[in-house]
Amino acid sequence: MKMLRPSAVALLLFAFTTSLFGTDFGDPADVKQVRKVVAGKFGHALNASISHNWALCTAYSGESDMSVVLHRSSSGWKIVASDGGAYVAETLKPFGVSTADIPALLKAYQ
Repeated sequence: MKMLRPSAVALLLFAFTTSLFGTDFGDPADVKQVRKVVAGKFGHALNASISHNWALCTAYSGESDMSVVLHRSSSGWKIVASDGGAYVAETLKPFGVSTADIPALLKAYQ
């Protein structure tokens, strides 16, 4: 049996762990604001996707992950909905999210 070098093991571990967490998508200032709102309500914001006045963020609260939909108004980002499951196009449309914004928002799950 051939042994892996320590550097190869470290690289594999890094690739595996970073693939577990999505990356943020959208304007960094908006991402920061959305993360702050979500963390204030649920404890931890894992990642966020922003498209125009809509945001989708994955949060960690207690022992479970949840998805959070936010909308920007003149007073800032407001939570519209949260769910223990993942949102898809069909579940985002009833909130008023435009079809054009949905692909960018779903990057939170990639």
